[in-house]
Amino acid sequence: MADRSVTIDTPAKINLFLKILGKRPDGYHDIYSLVQTVDLYDTLTISEINRGTELIGATSVVALDSSNIIWKAVELLRRQTGFTQGIQVNLTKRIPVGAGLGGGSSDAAATLKGVTRLLDLNLSRQQLQQFGATLGSDVPFFFSTGSAIISGRGEMVEEVKIASDYVVLLVVPDFAISTAEAYAKVKIALTNSTPKPTFKWEKISAELLPLLDQIGNDFEGLVTDGHPAVASCMQILREAGARVVALSGSGSAFFGLFDRAPDPSLATMISERFGWQVFGLCPVKLA
Repeated sequence: MADRSVTIDTPAKINLFLKILGKRPDGYHDIYSLVQTVDLYDTLTISEINRGTELIGATSVVALDSSNIIWKAVELLRRQTGFTQGIQVNLTKRIPVGAGLGGGSSDAAATLKGVTRLLDLNLSRQQLQQFGATLGSDVPFFFSTGSAIISGRGEMVEEVKIASDYVVLLVVPDFAISTAEAYAKVKIALTNSTPKPTFKWEKISAELLPLLDQIGNDFEGLVTDGHPAVASCMQILREAGARVVALSGSGSAFFGLFDRAPDPSLATMISERFGWQVFGLCPVKLA
């Protein structure tokens, strides 16, 4: 029986653009990406129990065992701080898996924050961010304000102030894409290092969105070549008035950014025609 608990909603992210700058000596790729959290959440309830680590939840899409990044986050904190209390994490999974939305990384960051709060571990955000980087390249981003440039292999995070007065129509196809496999394929097409985009981030939406649309995502061609339906659906978003249409991460999810919420019939039509999930979302800040 749990003695105490904390509950945290953990947001998804989208990559407003993503450039691959080149391959590193360590085998990873250097990336440069503008990332934004959106209001699609998993929920974690983290409780103190007698002993051990326990991960529970009504989900069949992720393993609830020691292979899960949430479990790894608990055990990492246990090794780093030496706490002896048992920890149970109850996961409510809503962020689609294998879609480039950072759900696992967001859950890991929230676990680090939640266990620290629950047990009063007195760790700084910087310390937790460093721990998170050992769990996954995207984890440090989720200690930012929710709007940031990420670089290196993803572990370098620079917070930025950007417009948030747009709405997001997120489309999640019924297939997942392995990030590792996507990078393995993209290196074949990457013949030269790509210069990173340069402009000031403090822009109103009318200035920002056209720039985002020009930069794009270097994984997009790989996904649309292999899945022509994605290209078709992206064109539908453009014709419906999306100012930006882009892939998130290495896919499979993609999105349109609109000045105002599109008619609900657009989401219904996409869902019925392609059989894919569609979410109407907004940018959100992280505390």
